[in-house]
Amino acid sequence: KGRPDPMLTAAQANKLFPAFSLPDDWDVVVQDGGAILHTEVVMKLMRECAGNRVIPERASFTPRHDGVSIRTDTEEFFAERAILALGPWLGRALPRLAALLNVTRQAVGWFAPASPDSVALGRFPIFILDRGPNDTVYGFPDFEQRGVKAAPHNHGPVVGPDDWGPHATDGELRPVGEALAALVPGAAGPIIDRDVCLYTNTAPADRRLDAGEEFIIDRWPESRLIVCSACSGHGAKFAPAIGQRLARLATDPSYQAEPFFRLSRYSQFA
Repeated sequence: KGRPDPMLTAAQANKLFPAFSLPDDWDVVVQDGGAILHTEVVMKLMRECAGNRVIPERASFTPRHDGVSIRTDTEEFFAERAILALGPWLGRALPRLAALLNVTRQAVGWFAPASPDSVALGRFPIFILDRGPNDTVYGFPDFEQRGVKAAPHNHGPVVGPDDWGPHATDGELRPVGEALAALVPGAAGPIIDRDVCLYTNTAPADRRLDAGEEFIIDRWPESRLIVCSACSGHGAKFAPAIGQRLARLATDPSYQAEPFFRLSRYSQFA
């Protein structure tokens, strides 16, 4: 109930988690409420809950005054309301949104730890290293016996929604490896696996001042569509909470998502 996060000195953090070698002048906050979601298990459970209300294939849609006509390769049907949660493809489906969304390529790597015992699950925390503007690295303990997963949180280059390849390059992951070597030597080591994630980032709003980076979760104007710019990459962990809002938007006419999620924060949708 609002308990403040415990502040540690760098020396205390290094002693508590021997994989770290943080500089003496760093501020450290340790939270004890974190967790790791196993994606395959979570996705299986959510799909089972959604049942046949999810369209897991290519589809086109035509908004009508009384609902949405949806066509797939195998069938055509009518829905009273439809939710578009298309991640990086949302701007392609709704071109009016394209200018408000930037899809960025995010490199992800798994590193063979120099000290495997020090980065084991239960002994080593999920971490975020803030080394200055546009230089943030996050990582996880070796919870899959696959190495330490670590990646830059600052945005990579803008790409198209289909640009998932090639896998992350040595150059893209070099800053991560350097950060681990300098600050988390127990986790540092050769790259043993790599991948790419796409972030769907919103532009800064002009009617409700923000720096961007919020999701769009709202009803589409003059239609029975509900739109959602999450959950590619950075949004996936919030899927249950976002899904609850989307379900209410679809079923409760009086419900509105929080102002910082609404389209009306942009002048063109005011």
